[in-house]
Amino acid sequence: MEAEFVQADPGSDSQVPQDDMAALLRQVDRLTAQVQALSKMARVAQNLDSALVVTDAQARVEWINPSYTRLTGYSLDDIRGKSPGHVLQTPETDPSTAAYIKEQVARGLPFSAEILNRRKDGGTYWASIDAKPLFDASGRIECYMAIERDVTAKRRTEMRLQLHHDVLQLLSDACDIGNLLPGLLKLLANYLAWPVAIAWEIKSKRWVGDISLRHAAIWSSNEVRYAGFLTASQRAALNKGEDLLGQVWEQKKARFTHDLHRAPDRYRGPVAEKEGLHTSLVLPVLSGERVTYLLEFVGPRTDPPDRELLVFLENVCLQVSHFIDRKRDELRVRQFMTEFDSLFKLSPDGFVVFNSEGIRSYGNPAFYTMTGLTRERLDGATEADFDHILATLCAPETPPLSLSAVAASGESDRFELVLPKPSVLQRSVKDMFDSMGRFIGRAVYLRDITREMEVDHMKSEFLSTAAHELRTPMVSVHGFTELLLKRKFSEEKRQDIYETIHRQSQLLVSMVTELLDLARIEARAGKDLHIRPMGVGPIIERAIGDLLFPGDKRRVEVQVAPGLPTVFADEDHLVRALTNILSNAYKYSPKGGTIRLDVIERGLDMGPQIGIRVTDQGIGMTAEQLARVCERFYRADPSGNIPGTGLGMSLVKEIMNLLGGEVEIRSEPNQGTEVTLWLRVVTDAYRS
Repeated sequence: MEAEFVQADPGSDSQVPQDDMAALLRQVDRLTAQVQALSKMARVAQNLDSALVVTDAQARVEWINPSYTRLTGYSLDDIRGKSPGHVLQTPETDPSTAAYIKEQVARGLPFSAEILNRRKDGGTYWASIDAKPLFDASGRIECYMAIERDVTAKRRTEMRLQLHHDVLQLLSDACDIGNLLPGLLKLLANYLAWPVAIAWEIKSKRWVGDISLRHAAIWSSNEVRYAGFLTASQRAALNKGEDLLGQVWEQKKARFTHDLHRAPDRYRGPVAEKEGLHTSLVLPVLSGERVTYLLEFVGPRTDPPDRELLVFLENVCLQVSHFIDRKRDELRVRQFMTEFDSLFKLSPDGFVVFNSEGIRSYGNPAFYTMTGLTRERLDGATEADFDHILATLCAPETPPLSLSAVAASGESDRFELVLPKPSVLQRSVKDMFDSMGRFIGRAVYLRDITREMEVDHMKSEFLSTAAHELRTPMVSVHGFTELLLKRKFSEEKRQDIYETIHRQSQLLVSMVTELLDLARIEARAGKDLHIRPMGVGPIIERAIGDLLFPGDKRRVEVQVAPGLPTVFADEDHLVRALTNILSNAYKYSPKGGTIRLDVIERGLDMGPQIGIRVTDQGIGMTAEQLARVCERFYRADPSGNIPGTGLGMSLVKEIMNLLGGEVEIRSEPNQGTEVTLWLRVVTDAYRS
């Protein structure tokens, strides 16, 4: 087959076969297309928003796009032939992530990672890197191509959310500020990617005016590298307004400086520059208007924090402030409860304390006794729970007011318990505040006034009865004197009226005297008694002598053995009590009845006693009368035939109570009555 030739250009001596020319043209077309495609790809790469870097097989930079320069600040001339990692990674970059990238490149494998890098100007950013190797026709790695995107905003959002969670967890788990600070400093410093964090405390000594700023906790990612700065910080002691930290203390505002060695910091400035620490961020922790702590973060030269970051850190400081205030309040309450717990334990009144969250934190023994409640039942109880539990102890128709209602009223209230026993409690509720005026808890005071109300009722009845008893003889005296004034009577009748008036007036005098004696004894509560050791013989002789006048036909059979031990008594009051007993024995005995007085002894666990016993053969008393015989104005004979005020036995009981003794009464109707006054014996232990 003959080959076809095409005519060459004039003057040319060569001819090209048409088939070869066609193949050449096709190859040119393919190359042109490839060039156009590469050109298109180059234009795309140049205008790509994501940073693009191409390296050789050893990960040395060959080409970058403009977005890479905008992201990192480095031009191609700056980093050509260099490893991106060596240029961009910082001491704060996660070493495990850097090692992972290096390993993948060495193995010729693709990788994806997020890593902290540093720009040419010193600022840091988070980059998301997706890299893959490109192979030549023989399967060998020709180059690496990596796309980087700035994910700082996303990373910061994620980190802040995680940091916020971690801070809250720290605040929840920490038992005090000393336990909180080290972990908090580490969290925040790692978040900021700064190597040093220090907490400063406003400390005061016992003497007035000695207040200074001293370190409370220090954290560093590299204690060896920054040893000088850490030591200088530990030794520093600053006054308000002094140096950088003292100025933040005084001004109560956060402060950022990028030239720490030029800032006023006489303790740490020189060593900070030497160890490469230039940047400082100081944040005050406030309690009200008072600075309690400073949080300082120190690192290499970097940009100031943006407004969003500063607000976030200030919010963390606010949470720390609330934690400090809460713990100090809790400590103050615990100290208060510790100091006064012994007092509360001895108090007959009930106390219940609720903390600032409305949870019961304390109850004294008297409270549990008067309510029948237990600590276990009230464990973790809120004020609402307490109101409900208290209501179950009262009658359904008369539930007590809520604690909040009583606190709001500012007045005390009363309520009646049916369980564990019927009683009346008076309650006061007071809100507690600290020195800053912040609410720290609520105290409930309970007093059992059951006995007081009973006494008030008894006093009312007593006054009513006394008025009635006094009115009866007064009316009699007034009526008879009026008769004498208005009518004429025989001498015999007038004499009878005179005797009646004298008898009623004598009754009035006796009643007023005994009322005054009772009132004086109750008011003085035994303060005017002179209790001392004495024999019972002289007391018995004086009592009989005061009762029986010369020529009196009444007799008392006295049987007193010699050598009786001495007793504790007040002579005047004991004579008065014994005289009343003897007087009653005569009044309630038939004419000619024998009155017997003897002295007996008995031993009790509390010690030996002497009893002065008076026995009569009178009308006696029933069991009901015997139970009421010591009530005021009560008389076993209500007919009025037997003179008396009804106050004698109540006076005897009061006297014996004050003497530390007791009254024992035995009686049977128409069988007479036996009354014994028991007194304490003076023992050898007392004499010694």
